[in-house]
Amino acid sequence: MYLFLIVLLNILIIFKLVQEFLFLRYLNFLWEKNVRARKPYVIFWPQYFDSKRTRAQGRRVPIKFAIDRVNIKDLHQSARKLGYDAQLEKNYKYPRTWWDDPGRIVIDTKGKKKSNVLIEIAKELKKTQSKK
Repeated sequence: MYLFLIVLLNILIIFKLVQEFLFLRYLNFLWEKNVRARKPYVIFWPQYFDSKRTRAQGRRVPIKFAIDRVNIKDLHQSARKLGYDAQLEKNYKYPRTWWDDPGRIVIDTKGKKKSNVLIEIAKELKKTQSKK
C-alpha cells in the first residue's frame, strides 16, 4: 500500500514538473514572438522634439531642430511624408514624464539609425510648423 502511494506521488510530481516546463516554454515562445514582431520598429516620443525640454528632461534633437508645441499627429504626418511606415499609439505615456499627454509613434526606420531618423523628422516638423 505504501509503495503504491509513493509511486503515485512520484507520478504526480513528475507530471507537475512537466506541466511547469511546458508552461515556461510557452511563455518563452510568446515573449520571443512579441520581440520579433517589433524588431524593425523604433519608438519615437513627442518629448524628443520639444524645445522647452533640456536633454536631461528627454529632448533628443538639437535645440535648433526642436519645436515649441509638439503634436503627436504632426509627428505622425511628418514621418509619413518622409516615407516611413509610422503607427500612432495613443495610450502610451513617456516614462520620464508620465503625467504628460499620452502618445508615441512607432516607425519602421528601414535599417537607418534612430538618431538620423530623429533629425530628419525634426527638420520636417520644423517645416510644417513654419507653414502654420
